[in-house]
Amino acid sequence: MKLYIAGVALTQVLLFSAAMADHPYVDPYALEPSINGGVSASGLFASQAEEDAYLADQQAMELEPCINGDVSTNGLFASQAEEDVFTGAIAAN
Repeated sequence: MKLYIAGVALTQVLLFSAAMADHPYVDPYALEPSINGGVSASGLFASQAEEDAYLADQQAMELEPCINGDVSTNGLFASQAEEDVFTGAIAAN
């Protein structure tokens, strides 16, 4: 019985000393980054910087239609439909 009481007392002393030492695992929410705003605004990325980098890449792809294959066959027009209209207008003259 004395050993049990000593074990309980030692456990309490160790837990209290860890709390006083400002141990990172003392905070029950330390592993939940979304609670303290440690995730991106959409919640899909671990940080806002990662989300910003991803969105910048997405916007760069929109500015480069040739990367997505959204240009005409000869590459002079923004779409194949525009090239077809132009070649149809030239053929009609």
